[in-house]
Amino acid sequence: MAGSWIHETDNYKIETELYSGPLDLLLDLIQKSELDITKIALAQVTDQFLIYVRENEHTDPDYISEFMVIASKLVQIKSEAMLPKSPIRAPEEEDLGEALARQLRIYREIKNTTTWLNSRLNQNLRCH
Repeated sequence: MAGSWIHETDNYKIETELYSGPLDLLLDLIQKSELDITKIALAQVTDQFLIYVRENEHTDPDYISEFMVIASKLVQIKSEAMLPKSPIRAPEEEDLGEALARQLRIYREIKNTTTWLNSRLNQNLRCH
C-alpha cells in the first residue's frame, strides 16, 4: 500500500499543532506510541484532506481509498484510546446486563401485583 503513496505524499502534508508531515508517517508514529493520538484532531486531518482533494481534481482514486483505510485505522486507534476499558469480572460474577434485566422483571412483577391489589381494594374485596 505504501508504494503508491510516494507520489501523493510529497504533495499532501498534514498541518496540526502537534504534527506536520505526511499521513502515513502520522499513522506510523501513533502506532509506535511516539505521538499521542488523543491530542490529534482527526476532523482537522480529514478537513485538510478534503481541501486537498478539491484543489487537485485529478487525485488518484486509489490514493483516496488508501486515505480512507489509514483514516479509519486512526479513528479505531483513537476510539480505543479514549473509551474506558471493560472491567475484568470473575467468572462467578453476574453480568451487569443480566442483573439489570432481572431487576426490571422484578419491578414489573411488583407493579402488576400493586395494580391487582388496588383493583381488589377498589372493589371492596379485603381478602388477598
